Formats: sequence, structure tokens, C-alpha cells
Amino acid sequence: MLLVPLIGLSVMALLAVVLRWASNLDTDKAHRKDYGLLKEVARVPSSTAARMVEERLQDVGVRATTVPDPEGNGLRILVFPADQATAIRTLLAD
Repeated sequence: MLLVPLIGLSVMALLAVVLRWASNLDTDKAHRKDYGLLKEVARVPSSTAARMVEERLQDVGVRATTVPDPEGNGLRILVFPADQATAIRTLLAD
């Protein structure tokens, strides 16, 4: 008879520990988007500006993609690490 309440208390204690651990996780990090190897080379305020930057990078052979900024402040232009230096040089030269 004494075994059943002990098992119940043990399970409740285990759940309390797991829930406490889970509540301390970095939830902001869990909601951020990960774009793998892509690196940010520019932030622009509008989709028109993003298209202009992408077209300029395509002119020099750099593949680029546009994603929304996580804070909602415009758009981010991303490129592969191998193209990052070329993209930055190109954008700074303009």
C-alpha cells in the first residue's frame, strides 16, 4: 500500500524537474531562423532595394537570397561564405 503513493510522488518530482529545466531554455533562440551556411552582407529597408542589391550581386556572379529581418526591420541579403568577400567589395564599391 505504501508503494503506490511513493511511485506517484516520484513521478511528480521527476516532472517538476523536467518542467523547471524546460522553462529555463532560451526560447528566443528557438524562434530564430537558421539559414545554414548563408552569411548576411546587407540589410535593406524595402523589397525594391533588395531586388537592386540582388541584381548587382548577380552581375558579378554572386548568388544571393533575401529574407525578412527577425526584428521586422526590413530585409537581409544573404550569400554563401565563398562569395561573402566579393559581395561586400561589390556593394561597398557602389
